[in-house]
Amino acid sequence: MDTFTISHARENLAAVIDQAVAGQPVEITRHGRETAVIISKKEFEALQKAKLDAEFADIVGLLDTSNRALTDR
Repeated sequence: MDTFTISHARENLAAVIDQAVAGQPVEITRHGRETAVIISKKEFEALQKAKLDAEFADIVGLLDTSNRALTDR
């Protein structure tokens, strides 16, 4: 993953976006600190789906545990 300062990213925004769209995340730093990562929309949507899938699995697990507790009474 390439790392650029925010100034460099601003000056080369089209190239930074092209790199992200090509599947290569770009890290952005500000004042020497890691601040953000630019990724493609496709990668963002995959991350969002994975997050929602994990949350859904947690909810289903909680419901399953609750149902078992009620059934075992």
